[in-house]
Amino acid sequence: MPDISWLDTTESLPVSAVGKRRIALYCTHSDESYIKGDGKESDEERGGIYDIAQLFGEKLEKMGATVELNTETHHPHDAGAYRRSRQTAMALIKTGPNAIFDLHRDGIPDPDEYAVTIGDKPMSKVRLLVGKSNQNKEANLAFAKQIKAVGDKVYPGLIKDIYMGKGTYNQDLAPRSVLLEFGTHTLPKERVQASTGPMAEVAYKALFGGVIGSAGASDAASKKTDASDADQPAVESNEGSGAAVWIILALVVGLGLFAILSAGKGGGIEKWKHSFSEMTGGLIGKKPKNRQ
Repeated sequence: MPDISWLDTTESLPVSAVGKRRIALYCTHSDESYIKGDGKESDEERGGIYDIAQLFGEKLEKMGATVELNTETHHPHDAGAYRRSRQTAMALIKTGPNAIFDLHRDGIPDPDEYAVTIGDKPMSKVRLLVGKSNQNKEANLAFAKQIKAVGDKVYPGLIKDIYMGKGTYNQDLAPRSVLLEFGTHTLPKERVQASTGPMAEVAYKALFGGVIGSAGASDAASKKTDASDADQPAVESNEGSGAAVWIILALVVGLGLFAILSAGKGGGIEKWKHSFSEMTGGLIGKKPKNRQ
């Protein structure tokens, strides 16, 4: 697991730029449901997984993220589902999210595989799935490991594991794309719903560090703006050069008046020129001959 010591520092932003906190969600297997809660494990109209996606998105938004949840369906649940959901994923990526998640539920018959209790509250574990057959595999896996590391620290037991699947799962479209499996069809849906809050916190912190909420986002954005300004080349100002010109003019006038007084009455123009040249060291007027 990666080092996440930055998690304790509110100024840390491990993955994404501050001021742009966008997360995209969609569901490839649109039929997936929970027997205890939806009444069936598969719904060909709209599965219960969309309720989980909606709740997960709401939790993320409460923390300060902007969430784009696409509710398009991709029936049927067959080998072509990822080909159909690819259009949805591409449309979401065009919105410029920091990360994109495809939400599922597992099909393991034994509910104990996902049952967990966190803080005396029954919840569901969440599995992270990364495809081995895509060009972004290393980046996706690094992102999944960061989520797992944060989850293990903040909510131990929440993240079941990182499963390496043999497909692409449309993860070749983005470097921070991970499939999330919220429980299994035999686990009560209410346990899965209870896990959306902690999972949202884990995902948010893995992406944006310890700063949470709109106020924190504003503060961090201000700090980022200052840092960005420091990286920009300095813009030359005319104010300083204008002031310098006036100072020089004032000095010349002052020296001229002093030269007139030094020349005395009836000194004549040549004597005045000589005095003025001496006071400027020859910079203005004919340079005086050196006196032995």
